Amino acid sequence: MNRSLLNFYSSLDVPQPSENIAKEKEFIEATSRICSFNIFSAPGTPISPIEIRLTKDKLSLVASVLSSNEDAYKHTEVILDLCYKIGFRGDVVAEVRILAMLADTALQAEDFTLAFENTERMVDIVAKLRISTSLVVDEVRVGEAAEVCWIACFQLGRQPEFQDLPKKMTLLGQALELCPSEKIHDVLTAWRKLEAEDIHDRRENFELRRSQAASATKTRNMHFITRDVASSLRARLQDFHVPSPPLLSTPDAAALASRTFKTVAANFSFSVGHRGRSDTDERGSFSSEGSRRIDDDVSSQASRVFSKGIGWLIGAEDQA
Repeated sequence: MNRSLLNFYSSLDVPQPSENIAKEKEFIEATSRICSFNIFSAPGTPISPIEIRLTKDKLSLVASVLSSNEDAYKHTEVILDLCYKIGFRGDVVAEVRILAMLADTALQAEDFTLAFENTERMVDIVAKLRISTSLVVDEVRVGEAAEVCWIACFQLGRQPEFQDLPKKMTLLGQALELCPSEKIHDVLTAWRKLEAEDIHDRRENFELRRSQAASATKTRNMHFITRDVASSLRARLQDFHVPSPPLLSTPDAAALASRTFKTVAANFSFSVGHRGRSDTDERGSFSSEGSRRIDDDVSSQASRVFSKGIGWLIGAEDQA
């Protein structure tokens, strides 16, 4: 606050200030704050306190603050307080206009969360005004506030970059309630487009949830089947006893196998077949006794060979 403003501000400190004095003090505070935002009345020329006072549309000063400072829209209460102090305290229509400015600036900055909050705040104010208003003059002002409000709702609700579909449908529903009859078609067109997107998203979400549920059920069933099969197999194996095979590598087993196969070999006939006549020709004749002796030798040798081969096959040593 410059010195002249400070001196004038100090002169207003009286024991019991009137309403006009209180408003003047607030206006001086607002003037000092507006000057601190580096607003220019002309290129290279900062706005002066007298220019602020002579400005007819004081709300345009707030618009200049928001356009000149990229982060100003984030401080909603500070901007609203500035609106009150430049002469709009208690003016709900002016408050709606300021909130519309804040919402629009947030929309330009793609801060959709803050834009939605300010728009909803506007809707609440207008809804309360429509309930409490009875005078014709007040109805006109409420109409002005509703006009500002539905446009803000419509702009944010049809914004493609704003991805929150439920909130967008809420905004268009509010715009549909507040807009004049000649604008209903425009709002309904945007509403139907969002409704089609909502149905498509709901169908996709439903299919995804059903697929996930089917997959979870299949996994759970496979777990139960595997567990039941394992339990049944374990129970059956507990009742199933397989006799242990004899240890063929032990000496007793080898001896037993050797004797067994010797007995089998002894009873196995390896005789050589011969003709049943006793007389042959003179050079190649054999007697019945010689033939029998040869057959016995062949049978004995074959038995020993067979016994040895079987014993070697099962790992048993030949025992005489």
